[in-house]
Amino acid sequence: MGTAQLILLIGGMTILGFMSIMIYSSFNDKTDFELYNEAYITASALGQSMFDRILTKGFDQKSIGKSFTTPDSLTAVGSIGPDTGESSVNLFNDVDDYKNYVKLDTMGILGVFRTRVDVRYVQKFNPDNNSSVRTFTKRIDVFVTNMYVRGDTLKFKYAVTY
Repeated sequence: MGTAQLILLIGGMTILGFMSIMIYSSFNDKTDFELYNEAYITASALGQSMFDRILTKGFDQKSIGKSFTTPDSLTAVGSIGPDTGESSVNLFNDVDDYKNYVKLDTMGILGVFRTRVDVRYVQKFNPDNNSSVRTFTKRIDVFVTNMYVRGDTLKFKYAVTY
């Protein structure tokens, strides 16, 4: 084998090596992209599922089977959360029982998804502002975290009225 052929062989091997690295990098980026997309879709589904579950419950413990014209009879602002005896999510019967509720779901290769819920009274015409008094409007915030969700947390908000 001559010097020219050896140089061509080394050049060809170098080009093949660079192409292999670029192809591997492309596949690796595609896999990461697919994992992130799947994580976002799964996190969104878990958030929506949590809303679906919560919204099947009554607005307030004190409003179940009753009607009110003023919010003064509803659960006090400082008492929002599970009521006495509601030690399991299966016993929750109203929206605010889910305050500080945390659920962990393991989803194969995507790992653990942590779903956390917060519930609070908000201003009727501006549900982004918390209310320090009882109102006929509560906002449910659902936060979903996972190692593949960039920015660390997906946040969902829903206002429910009586």
